[in-house]
Order: sequence, then C-alpha cells, then structure tokens
Amino acid sequence: MSLFPSALPHVTRMGLVLLVGAIVVFYVLLVCFIRVSGYAANRFWSGKLVDGVNAPLPIRLPPSAGGLFALSVLFLLFLQSPLYYLMVVGGIGLYLLESGKNASEQFGLERLPATTLLKWSLLIYGAVIFIEIPLNGVVQVVFSAIHLPNPEQQSVVAFRQFNKASQIFNFLLYAVVISPLIEELFFRGFLQTFLKNYTSTWFALVLSAGVFAFAHVNLGSTIQLWFLGLALGIAYEHTGALLLPVGIHGCFNLATALSLLLEKGTS
Repeated sequence: MSLFPSALPHVTRMGLVLLVGAIVVFYVLLVCFIRVSGYAANRFWSGKLVDGVNAPLPIRLPPSAGGLFALSVLFLLFLQSPLYYLMVVGGIGLYLLESGKNASEQFGLERLPATTLLKWSLLIYGAVIFIEIPLNGVVQVVFSAIHLPNPEQQSVVAFRQFNKASQIFNFLLYAVVISPLIEELFFRGFLQTFLKNYTSTWFALVLSAGVFAFAHVNLGSTIQLWFLGLALGIAYEHTGALLLPVGIHGCFNLATALSLLLEKGTS
C-alpha cells in the first residue's frame, strides 16, 4: 500500500503546500538570511570570520600520505562504493591514534552546546537556501539555453520511487544523519584542514568546497554544491566545531527529502 493515499482533496493539499512554502520563504528571508549575512559581513570586515582564533586543530601528515588517502576516498566515492565510509572512518581513526589526539579534541565536538548547534544549523541553512534557490534557477536557465542535459542526482531519482514507510525512513536516516556525518568528517574535518598546511585558509576553503561539489558527480548541481561546501567550510573554520557543518548539511538534505515527500503527496 502506498504511504501517500489521496486522503485530502486536491485543493486542500495544494493549499497546504502553498502555506508551507509561504512560511519557509518568510523564515528564510526575514529570519535567517538577514541575521546570518549581517553576522558574517561584520566578522569578515573585522577580519574575524576565519581568523584562526577558533580554527580546528591542524592535521599534519606528509603530503604523499595525505594525498593518497584523499585520492583513495574520492575514488571510492566516485564508484559509490560503501567502502568509502570504512575508508574515511578507518583512515581518520588511524591518524588520531598515531597523533595521540582524540576525536573530541580534533573536531571540537564539545565546543558548542546542543541548543547552539541546532539554532545556528537552522539559521545558516536558511541563509544558504536563500541563495541556492535563485542560483539553481539560473543554472536551469543556462542549461536549457545551451541545450545541456541536467538529470537529477541518482539518490533523488531513487527516493522518488520509494512508497513504503521503511524505505523512506532508511533513506532519511542515511541522508540526514549518516551521509552528512561521513562527508563532513572527510571534506571539512580532513581535506580542508589538511590543505591549510600547504596553502592559505581561503584557498583551502574554496578548493575543498570544489572537490565536495564535483564528488557528487552531477554537473547541474555543481555550482550550488560548491556554494554549500564553502558555507560549510566557513562554519567549521569559524567555530572549530565539526558538528555545526554536519547539522547544516543534515538540514539541507532533510529539506530536500521533505520537498520530495510533498511532491508525492500532491501528485
């Protein structure tokens, strides 16, 4: 049995979607974007956005070892192999053992209380999506103008086919918890911090965000994901708390999944 029976009249369901959309727009515009952009601008002009005061602890590895680890993870990610998760957790775990550090110290797991993490995850997500929505529209127009195909990500295509509650729950667990945790552990926790040993902080932020975007192997979402990756990197660099970009990333994936669920309910 489908999880989305037509229990409500079509007009009622469409009205509900419009109401939710209006609430989201109000939240994103008036609460999130203005507050986050104002805060970021103030810190940027005062030189305190990524000033190193709260920066994550450095990850010091020989270039050959760090580069080989990064390339191995990206190769498995490109193949969409589940070994990707084991490689990330195992590799970083070995580094922590070798360096004598613990995960809480290295990734600032206790730097921010849970309420602060939740608050700023929602605020920064809202500010990011305020940029992402028009940016996505521009990309769609450009792709159409140059007749370039723009297929959806495979995960989105797969999710559209799910109707059973168990399928949807398992997908949400993966998309909202597991995937953000592992991706942020690698792209921000390792790659961005490792690159800072050999370049400036801003270049490391941009480069790691670009690798994050291209690693999703979807040309139509590359620019949007690059911007998201940059926001996640700045959040980590500014606070030194890896759970903050994990939370923002989880909010981003959750909102995408919920929008797809609304589509199911109105189709």
